[in-house]
Order: sequence, then C-alpha cells, then structure tokens
Amino acid sequence: MKPLTFLLLFVLFTSCTVKIQPIEYGTDDCDFCKMGIVDNKHAAQLVTTKGKNYKFDAIECMLHYIDQQNQPLTVYQHLLVADLLNPGVLIPAEEAHFIISKHIPSPMGAFLSATKTEVQAQKLLDEYTGDHYTFTTLRQQMSQH
Repeated sequence: MKPLTFLLLFVLFTSCTVKIQPIEYGTDDCDFCKMGIVDNKHAAQLVTTKGKNYKFDAIECMLHYIDQQNQPLTVYQHLLVADLLNPGVLIPAEEAHFIISKHIPSPMGAFLSATKTEVQAQKLLDEYTGDHYTFTTLRQQMSQH
C-alpha cells in the first residue's frame, strides 16, 4: 500500500507545479491584442498561481491585460518582461527597470522597454533619452493614460 500512496502523492505534487512555458516567437499570439509575438526584446508573460500562462507581444499589452482583469497581482506566480539588452531572456517585472524612449520603438507604440538593472537603464537613457520607471511607477503612469 505504501508504494501506491507514494506514487499518488508524487503525481499530485508534480502535476500542480507552476511552469513557465517558453514563448514561441513567430508562432504564439498575444493574449491581449491577438497579434503574433515576434519581437524577443519587448515580449512579456504572466503565469498564474494555478499555472495558466499568458503571453504578450509587448510589455504594454501585459500591463493593459493586468488592468483589464482587475485582480490583485497575487494571482500571478510570475510576471515576466523581456530584457531589451538580452533578447529572448525574460526577467521578473517587479525587479526590472523600465524606460520609455521615443528612440526605442516597441511593437505597440508605447516605446516601452525593460532592463535588468538600473545602471543598464541609465546607460540607455544617456544614449537615447527618455524616462525611467520601476514596475510600480510604470503601472501608475500607464493607468493615467
């Protein structure tokens, strides 16, 4: 009986694991605007605590989706954004540094990009000009427009 109990517990715990599904660039569609996801410098992804993955072609689509859902951020296990300087690499949105620069276009026209560190964001701003935001200040800024 014990091996059966162990097997049952193993299946129960492994089937409930929250997993981040890779974005298939050129194949996946944005869960907000329904456009194809092709830009690996501006994509974003949400994963709920129940394991449902939502993929976005631009960070601004993810932010609009979050606002539209009108749920606390705690329903998401992962909030991820593409790192502009490391295309295809997703970083935690809450730790990212965001810039809005008219000289760095994004797929939906918000000119919104993310980097892993404040130093990287500042270097980009020194080169391209624009504004720097944290995830919290960015959400406040986006909700005003």
